Amino acid sequence: MAAKKILLLINKLELGGGAERIISELGSKLHEKNYDVTFMTFYDSENTYEYKGEKISLNENLFLNYIPIINILKSFDIANKISNHCEKNEIDIIISFLAKPNITAILSKIFSDNSRKIIVSVRNNPLKKSLTNQILMKELFGKANKVVSLSKHIELILKEDFSLKNTTTIYNMQNIKNFKKLSSEELVDEHKKIMNSKSFKFINIGGLHEQKGQWYLVRSFKKVVENSENNIKLIILGEGKLRNDLKNLIEKLGLKKKVFLLGNVNNVFPYIRKSDCFVFSSLYEGFGNVLTEALSQNTPIISTDCVSGPREILCPELSLQDDIEYPYFGEYGILTKNFEPRIFFKSLNEKPLTDSETILVDAMIKMYENKKKIRRKYSDGLERAKDFDVDKIITQWEEVIS
Repeated sequence: MAAKKILLLINKLELGGGAERIISELGSKLHEKNYDVTFMTFYDSENTYEYKGEKISLNENLFLNYIPIINILKSFDIANKISNHCEKNEIDIIISFLAKPNITAILSKIFSDNSRKIIVSVRNNPLKKSLTNQILMKELFGKANKVVSLSKHIELILKEDFSLKNTTTIYNMQNIKNFKKLSSEELVDEHKKIMNSKSFKFINIGGLHEQKGQWYLVRSFKKVVENSENNIKLIILGEGKLRNDLKNLIEKLGLKKKVFLLGNVNNVFPYIRKSDCFVFSSLYEGFGNVLTEALSQNTPIISTDCVSGPREILCPELSLQDDIEYPYFGEYGILTKNFEPRIFFKSLNEKPLTDSETILVDAMIKMYENKKKIRRKYSDGLERAKDFDVDKIITQWEEVIS
């Protein structure tokens, strides 16, 4: 029997994106299992994730993507190109990641007589998407053969708020063996002094954007510093439009020698391994890949109980509906109350700590002060990380594909 031909759709495979990494690993693993895999990207990128299989690009103009009416019209054009490629190359299955690829994949089936199996993957909280995207999801996603969410909470939203019945959950696959290899590599030279010091190091990794909530973390850390000894630091890896706002907040709080914005690095694992606690401050997520990355390094974790990901990853003993008191000391990590979706860069005098910030302060101080009980309890996350290993997750994808 000839190998099934699979077309993987995504905007681009550029380094740095979580969805980009996952789809490159998914396609590569399917290729290893003798599926005929082709990646189709809408835009070109210079630095891409490694992949196995073929890759083609539609070479679309990224700038036009930001003009709504042109973006909509281009979606129909792209859908037609997808359908033509599938017809010419006898594609059996389309798997798409992210909003625009998902929509165009389904359009290719509706308007271009594309009879292939369509599997779309929702990578983030759909209620945080634009109203236009939400309307398109409600109208189109029921026409896909399967809608794959990356967490049970996202699947619940798809069922309750979008009335979808063709859903399933497949968690993000993680290459645990490769994580161990990456963690042994060297730090960037200019970061070695900061990371190799004997200070207690909290670390946060994520784009400097509204979703990641780092201003709450920095304000909370100010109070942690006031209640702790001098040898304590906060490391933040990532770049984004809030860098200058966060830098100014750090200076306003007198934390220039305590909080370090180190920007993007190619390999986060040596940083996680050399840190004492990972702090996840997101307001919302899809899955939260970095949580499993921290677990793989046995680094203790404190995380907001945001929608979605942290509760399912760190506290599988809880249901999505369970009411809990914060901080909640779960099986694999500590959950704190989620932050309000508000942006501000004020000192503690200008704006006192919110209830959620105070709870985070309490959890961070407990983590810092209680090595024997709390840090030891949460320093064995590797076993949990293995639940998301690529070899376990790929079998679930094969079931959906079959």
